[in-house]
Amino acid sequence: MAGVTRTTKDRTTSTTSNKAKAPRRATTTGARATRAASRQAKNGTALTSQLESELVAEAEAGYDPDSLAPRRVGRPPLSSSGGASHKISIRVDDQTYEMIKKVAELTNRSPSELIREVLQAAYPRK
Repeated sequence: MAGVTRTTKDRTTSTTSNKAKAPRRATTTGARATRAASRQAKNGTALTSQLESELVAEAEAGYDPDSLAPRRVGRPPLSSSGGASHKISIRVDDQTYEMIKKVAELTNRSPSELIREVLQAAYPRK
């Protein structure tokens, strides 16, 4: 590879390299890489050749949509009835905000959890 000269407004740089650069390889990170390396399913089941063949055959045969369990997405509801939780937004001054953050951190709670508990203690349900 021949030398390359780059000129910018303030300086000129020159690089010479006789080596060809190796192409970059894509890498897999996190849980996906661990499962791929150990050949395990998400639930920890070992993915053997036999199990893989069975899963492929099952997928190729097709699935009955009525037999599939529906998956709930999102956070679980806070209400005991299982309905949707309500979200409110409030504004506070800097001093109140810092106090909420500090107390929540000291008590290992989220700010939302702390505020819920304070309100429930101040106004118990009858």
